[in-house]
Amino acid sequence: MLFGLLAGAAGAHPAPNSQLRLEFQAGVVLAEYWVPKSELAWARAADPAGGYDAYLLRHLAAETQDGKPWQVIIGAVRESTYMDHEYLVAKLRLAPPAGATARDFVLVADAITHEVRNHVVFVTARRGDGADLVGALQYPAKRLRVTAPQAVAQSR
Repeated sequence: MLFGLLAGAAGAHPAPNSQLRLEFQAGVVLAEYWVPKSELAWARAADPAGGYDAYLLRHLAAETQDGKPWQVIIGAVRESTYMDHEYLVAKLRLAPPAGATARDFVLVADAITHEVRNHVVFVTARRGDGADLVGALQYPAKRLRVTAPQAVAQSR
């Protein structure tokens, strides 16, 4: 019986998580937001109003340390598959308000985590050929301070 339980656990297919991939540029932050469609379906059941863009803007924002909102623009949205999971991948442009730096902000995100409590949003920042893990969000947390990695901040 123990073998049966262990075999079932070993063959379990883990739930996919989200990833927000940031690229710091002069004056703006470009991003790709990878959201698993299966988890999105659960979250959207509680918040079905409007299309995906409107939903995403209700659950993703950026602001300065003192709470001034950034502009968030959703560009192209495409479908992709990664490790046998289907994702929606949204291209984003995050722009700070006048006079604020694009190197330091607070990310506010709960597109999935407000309903799927074990879901994690991994936030990475591109640096050279790779990426640095900036942090992660999981319920109840939905705010994360983001700063540009040093090599990125100095190179641009």
